[in-house]
Amino acid sequence: MKFNNRNVHISATATIGKNVRIGDNTTIYDNVVIGDNVTICNDCVLGEPTSAYYQNEESYVNKPTYIGTGAFIRSHCIIYAGTSLGEGCITGHRVTIRENTIAGKHCLISTLVDIQGNCKIGDYSRIYSNVHIGEQTVIGNYVFIYPYTIFTNDPQPPSTTLSGAHVDDYSIITIHCKVLPGVRVGKHCLVGANSVISRDIEEYSFAMGAPAKRIRDIREIPSKMDNTESYYPWPYHFERGMPWQGIGYDKWVEDRGVADNG
Repeated sequence: MKFNNRNVHISATATIGKNVRIGDNTTIYDNVVIGDNVTICNDCVLGEPTSAYYQNEESYVNKPTYIGTGAFIRSHCIIYAGTSLGEGCITGHRVTIRENTIAGKHCLISTLVDIQGNCKIGDYSRIYSNVHIGEQTVIGNYVFIYPYTIFTNDPQPPSTTLSGAHVDDYSIITIHCKVLPGVRVGKHCLVGANSVISRDIEEYSFAMGAPAKRIRDIREIPSKMDNTESYYPWPYHFERGMPWQGIGYDKWVEDRGVADNG
């Protein structure tokens, strides 16, 4: 563990891996497990207790919180108890991740993202700045969520019923979209800016509008670099930060020995 800092509080029940860097004014609560080669920047809170702690401190037990190997947590993040961030996850500044959220490996959760707990985020997904994700939302693998998008979860507000949205693998939701409770966006979809997703969107759809409607098959959208070729599915044309970087998507699928989902 490497730190040369001030005002750091680490619970005696926390487990800290090798070569971990911890910034000033950081608090690590009970039952936090931090893997090797993790960087925790200044003013972070890991394993923040849930409200039950403040209601009955004597009987409260903090759920384990996991920060995977090689994660990078930037300053002023608050990660609640029961959360698990996979290997290589990166956050921006001032991110809030509420309890029992599970994020896969190599996720990006950018500045000012608010995740309201009991959510699932798949591997290599990218949640860009100022996104709000309502409780019980499920986001698949290799999904891109662009800034100022909001996921809601109350089908008849105000109520005690929660119904999170579900975004399947490889889909892209662009800026300023609203995703309504319980809807499902299929695999390899592209949702245009400022859309309101109020109904399910079938896979391979380009959809937009308020309410969002299927405009065309995503595979019919030409590349702006080469109008003779379709740009989508995007994994064949984009690889930065993805596990197929340097080898190509087809080769990566072949090496894994699984069906091509592209």
